Amino acid sequence: MDDMSSDSIHRHDAVDLSGLAAAASSADSPVGPAAHVGSATARTWVVEGTEENFNSLLQKSVQHPVLVEFTTPQAHGVKEMESLLRRVTDEAAGKWLLVRVDIDAQPRLAQSLGVKAVPMLVAVIGGQLAPLAQGTIDEQQFRQLTEQVIQAATSAGMVGRAEPVMVEVSSEEPVGPDPRTVEAEKLMDAGKFDEAVAAYDALLASEPNDPVLIAGRNGAALLGRLDGKDPAALLTAAQQRPDDVDAQLAAADVELMGGRPADAFNRIIQVVRSTHDEERETARTRLLDLFEMVGQSAPEVAAARRSLAAVLF
Repeated sequence: MDDMSSDSIHRHDAVDLSGLAAAASSADSPVGPAAHVGSATARTWVVEGTEENFNSLLQKSVQHPVLVEFTTPQAHGVKEMESLLRRVTDEAAGKWLLVRVDIDAQPRLAQSLGVKAVPMLVAVIGGQLAPLAQGTIDEQQFRQLTEQVIQAATSAGMVGRAEPVMVEVSSEEPVGPDPRTVEAEKLMDAGKFDEAVAAYDALLASEPNDPVLIAGRNGAALLGRLDGKDPAALLTAAQQRPDDVDAQLAAADVELMGGRPADAFNRIIQVVRSTHDEERETARTRLLDLFEMVGQSAPEVAAARRSLAAVLF
């Protein structure tokens, strides 16, 4: 099984899903069973994909990875595979959302995506689909694939976490979704990025060191900075105005979202090197924000930290 890089996620064998999204219902329908009063519910990050909700599920791939499992009860070994995919996905607690599509129940959806054999597992990041595995896989293979998906998504600036959906279990009280980030996630889904930042700031006031909240806040801020902007125009402006700090920071945003964190970091480090006082501090702070988004353990972050230290000290 080949290793998967951020390039393979975004380009290799990628299929633009915008047409499918437009063909699906434009209304946001629930992605999982609703909780009923008198029935207890449990959180899960596995949902059933249908023609009605697939559009809203695809939209979430701009914030976090979405894995899609095309399956059928008739396939050999599928029950065991579904069980392990569900267990590992719920253990990950929001690092990705797993969407199960029964091609017998959803034949038009499967046909739209050209699914000819199952089980089949694909990843969706930023609305782009990339095949991961054909046929049954074991737990080790699935964990390796999800690690590669997470690395590719992080490199592309995907910093959000999937919200759980609720399934009924046996209890008296209904359980709701985690209230910490649901409001901010809804605001981001609606394109209200400034309001999402404010919602994260309110949460961070009581939990200032929470890495999930910090990454979510920085991601909402980045999406807000790029909202409505032409990425190519921002890169051109930075090339034409090398001494314009704002232009350079905007270009770094574009590079990070395009899966080029090292280029984004190096661009900002150059700004730090060539500026002083308030402009230098603005650039340094932005760089630290981007570090949080990509992840402190990423090799690009480690290399950039060394370069930044050499510039500052």
